[in-house]
Amino acid sequence: MKIGNPAISQAQLNTTKQVTDSRKPISDEINIAAKQQHAQSNMNDEPALANNPNLHYIEVTSVSVYEPERFAKVSQTLYFGELPSLFRDMQSHYQDFMSDLKKSDPQLAELDWGFSVDEGGQLVVNGPISDENKAYLEEKLNENTDLVQLAKQVPDVLMKGMAYDRGADGKANAWGKYDVNTENLKDVLNFREVLESTYTERDDISYFKGNFNTFEFAENVASQLKRNAEVKFSY
Repeated sequence: MKIGNPAISQAQLNTTKQVTDSRKPISDEINIAAKQQHAQSNMNDEPALANNPNLHYIEVTSVSVYEPERFAKVSQTLYFGELPSLFRDMQSHYQDFMSDLKKSDPQLAELDWGFSVDEGGQLVVNGPISDENKAYLEEKLNENTDLVQLAKQVPDVLMKGMAYDRGADGKANAWGKYDVNTENLKDVLNFREVLESTYTERDDISYFKGNFNTFEFAENVASQLKRNAEVKFSY
């Protein structure tokens, strides 16, 4: 069925029956709904968005019922608020780091590695590279104090948003259904992948401010959660 803008602006996803052959995971539907809510909130200020028919209707093929206050908290913490803002602020520091690395060690810059933050607030490198290269990258990354200060805030914000998503009964259909904590975050969320996927040359409207693609952010984090995290709190 189709849900128009009024439903999304009220932060509601309501349905009357279960749909067993869903075409999309519920986490994807919540991400799309969050995008729709954000786009609608400032659509009058962005004529290009107001004239985009793709932003006026979304397809919902599974069940999700969010009370408005809960949906707003989840959206403004995980999808379009605090969490993406942290990664947006990280983007320029990461791009500067990679620019320097490509000059000093271009081969290492092209290797398949990622980084995240551990329970002690330090940046840690993972991937199929040598221990020597990991140690080198970790040293260089942790020298960037601005990047570290932003990255170390991610666990608390992510956990808060997931708690909002689970609600009073401790269950969720979207991001909150995954078991992510400060100890296992480094094995679940690859910050480099997030930053690579969200980088854009655009910097013209709020959705791409700071060369950061807000829409790609939600898609990538949802994908990583699905690939790397255990479903523990689902209905």
